[in-house]
Amino acid sequence: MRLSVQTEPFDLGAESSAFAAAVAGAGAVVTFTGIVRGDGGMSAMEIEHYPGMTERAIRAIADEAVTRWSLADALVIHRHGRLVVGEPIMMVATAARHRADAFAAAEFLMD
Repeated sequence: MRLSVQTEPFDLGAESSAFAAAVAGAGAVVTFTGIVRGDGGMSAMEIEHYPGMTERAIRAIADEAVTRWSLADALVIHRHGRLVVGEPIMMVATAARHRADAFAAAEFLMD
C-alpha cells in the first residue's frame, strides 16, 4: 500500500499503470481521480494539511479498506497547497479479486 500527501502534481496514467502492473492475483483494479472544479467562478483553492496527523488518518482509513474488502493493494495520493481549476486533487486505486470489492473500497477511500 502506498500513501502520499504531496504538493506536486502526479501523472494519473503513470500512477495507474504502475499500480496495475505491481498487483498480483487481482481480478479488478479501480481508480478515481478528484479534480478541482470551477464552481461559482472559483479559479483556485488552498488545501492545508497537518504533517503526521494527515498521514496517520489516511493510513487508518486505507488499512480499514484493505481489511474490510480483502484488497490485494491500495494507493492514495492527496495533494495540498494551492490548486487551480482542472488540477487533480487526489487519486485512489484499489485492487481486489472481484470488482465489487475494488469499487466499494475505492468509494470508501474517496469519501
